[in-house]
Amino acid sequence: MTEPHHSPTPWPDARAIAARAAVKEAAHTAPVMRPLSEALGQVLAAPLAALTDLPPFDTSAMDGWALSGPGPWRLPTDEEDQGHGILAGHGEAAPLPDGHAVRIATGARVPPGATAVLRSEYGTDAGDGWLHASPAHPVVLGQDIRTRGQECRSGDQLLPAGTLVTPAVLGLAAAAGYDELPTVRRPRVEVLVLGDELLTEGLPYDGRIRDALGPMVGPWLRALGAELSGTRRLADEADAVYAAVAESSADVVVTTGGTAAGPLDHVHPTLRRLGAELLVDGVAVRPGHPMLLARLAPVGPEREGPGPEDAAPGSREPGSPEPGSPGSGSPEPGSSGPGSSGRGSREPGSSGRGSPEPGSPGSGSREPGSPGARKPEPGDSGPGSSGPARPESAGNAESPRGAEGRRSPSGPARHLVGLPGNPLAAVSGLLTLAEPLLRTLTGRPAPAPGPAPLAEAVQGHPRDTRLVPVVFRQDMAVPLRFNGPAMLRGIAVADGLAVIPPGGAKRGAEVEVLDLPWSASATGQAMDTDPAADRSADRSAGRPAGGAADRSADRPADRQGGRAAGRVTDRRATGRMAGRQTAGREDDEDISPQEGPA
Repeated sequence: MTEPHHSPTPWPDARAIAARAAVKEAAHTAPVMRPLSEALGQVLAAPLAALTDLPPFDTSAMDGWALSGPGPWRLPTDEEDQGHGILAGHGEAAPLPDGHAVRIATGARVPPGATAVLRSEYGTDAGDGWLHASPAHPVVLGQDIRTRGQECRSGDQLLPAGTLVTPAVLGLAAAAGYDELPTVRRPRVEVLVLGDELLTEGLPYDGRIRDALGPMVGPWLRALGAELSGTRRLADEADAVYAAVAESSADVVVTTGGTAAGPLDHVHPTLRRLGAELLVDGVAVRPGHPMLLARLAPVGPEREGPGPEDAAPGSREPGSPEPGSPGSGSPEPGSSGPGSSGRGSREPGSSGRGSPEPGSPGSGSREPGSPGARKPEPGDSGPGSSGPARPESAGNAESPRGAEGRRSPSGPARHLVGLPGNPLAAVSGLLTLAEPLLRTLTGRPAPAPGPAPLAEAVQGHPRDTRLVPVVFRQDMAVPLRFNGPAMLRGIAVADGLAVIPPGGAKRGAEVEVLDLPWSASATGQAMDTDPAADRSADRSAGRPAGGAADRSADRPADRQGGRAAGRVTDRRATGRMAGRQTAGREDDEDISPQEGPA
């Protein structure tokens, strides 16, 4: 039966829908209390208020002498005071009489009666019991004394909810009296790589190709703030795909391939069988137009972790032969295999099995409200009247399949992001749908727009937005040559993806550039600290959202503008660096001013 035709969602609208899709789930997620040693890279779930004055008492800012009144000053005759004076970490010293001085160390508590601190290099002790200040450095009342509460008073708000926990934030929290921090729970994500033709090792042979998405998608999601529960490879079997999605306990399921309407494209049929609500079914963007976003009903009934019955048909148990064979489905935390099915989600002109575009007759794609797509029901978007979320301890808050087990049917809805099987098209889906969705679930800040001028004209699609890999050189975005939907050579060296409007853009035109999680302007905002991952410096972008919806409208325009300017500066620095690193290359080897629509 021919499916009704529908128009793909405009690219900006698709990103906005993805950002709003999990607002209720984020708002009802209980914060996780983490010790400071485990909080790096997390997001604050509540404002950080000072638990003490900073500094908590008047302290010396320098090594030198604490003084009382005008000089010269009488030095103590006591042998101990002459040798060491007042040291940091000691209790309150005896009051200092007027006209006297005593040795004091940096950070030491200033004695009562002290009016200033004279630095060691500015004072002279001639050995006659008197201290004199250098004529070139007269003493000023209060100099080099850090007064109590100079930085903040107890109860002052230091940081808002939604702030990324950086090393500096950890230091501030410790100074302010915190042993642990309330953080936003990282959403658990499972990656399902579909495709009988994919190999996990060795060279391509007999029509089979290496999986490029398995090793890429999981780490990319971690860099966006998610906890990767595993990467599974599934056979091109309808029941295998259905069982894997239905039984997954992850907050977000990400599939690769199978999003169009070919004979082996099982994502849409699976969503219909599950009664899922299609939020985005095809996007007007190249590459990646067959991408989709769906809301799944909560899994139920609650029980402890998975058993053997959870294995999807066609999945492979650890230890079975040929890890790259079709149907392998063993979980691989850290995603050890590649994923470019290229099947069922090809762009026009690319190789692979032919299938209609989403929205065309016979495509199988559906809009909300069309046959096969159900209306949202109460409980789909949140826990209903579950009351305020209470903090969890970090010990059991994020175990992939442990204490949390299966959520009850009244729990929060889950989501599925369907990525096309072509590698660069999948990257387009990650930045279009997965990044905004995970940004909301993690409470991370949204990137401020950072336009950049194009170094060369870029050909556009007649109707759709194009996402083109670029590098920054001499303050301009230079399009990269290898930007076809099946190519990763361009994105591997890119600083970001330029957003090219329908019809194209001329040289010098200002276009938005989407940061990659590890690009210069993104690394200052987020970092990957997933304990299951290696400790590399993968980063993800964000802006404080308080653990819920995007709050860009809440910030003054001048602050947004300042942030955008900062991002442009970062990009320009990256461009200069890239220019130095690639100065020896021939431009026609990696740069092309024009490339046909992907």
